[in-house]
Amino acid sequence: MAGLLDGYAHELGRADSFGDGLDRLMGITAGLGYTQVLYAYQRVPPRLPDGEWIPLRLNVRNFPQGWERGWERFGSFDPYYRACFDGTLPFDWDDVQARDTLHPFERQAWRYLADFGLGRGMTIPVHLPGGRFAVVSAIVDRSSANWHHIREQTRETMFHLTHLFHKTVHEKGFESQIVVALPVRLSPREIECLRWAAGGRTAQDVAHILGRSVETVRLHLKNAINKLGANNRTQAVAKATQLGLLQPD
Repeated sequence: MAGLLDGYAHELGRADSFGDGLDRLMGITAGLGYTQVLYAYQRVPPRLPDGEWIPLRLNVRNFPQGWERGWERFGSFDPYYRACFDGTLPFDWDDVQARDTLHPFERQAWRYLADFGLGRGMTIPVHLPGGRFAVVSAIVDRSSANWHHIREQTRETMFHLTHLFHKTVHEKGFESQIVVALPVRLSPREIECLRWAAGGRTAQDVAHILGRSVETVRLHLKNAINKLGANNRTQAVAKATQLGLLQPD
């Protein structure tokens, strides 16, 4: 196993971008019998204080054409995404699909993928400090493939490969190249006003700092509060902070 992983580390280490790294991961998993692979990264905790799930943006290789158009409505109900928070070990999609406790939208989500031939796979979660999260899923869409054999023969390898891939992404600084999905998008001015509000500044203070009228600042703050689904400025700052919207550019 050690020699095999050293070879994988060398191959991944040759990547010069996140996309190139994902291509190399696809090549490695193809050698293990898989036909598709995905990687996702969430820079902030995946659930908000009100229990809402932040959609997970999937970065994929070899997925069927057109799969993404209808997937957007399932981003917060991906049952494999949610199952990642039941533990740290690889799990079989079959086991998730068989759960009696799945929400109806979760059932629709896995069936949507299955209709594209993406019904058999293994997911490996990576839980990171500060609530950050990453995941790799490897999929087999060949009906002739012996899925149970592939799963049993590759489970341990996929576990180590997933952590090795994320380590490579982190050490090479590729995280900034990964597109993530956020349920809220604020304008640069709304973010700027919230940042000052997070520091305890009043609307009058912010207006003076930015050279804008108090009414304009209040409008930006009101828009941000509404977009975030918050009841007041304090809640808006808390939610925007958790979503990573107030981090320095």
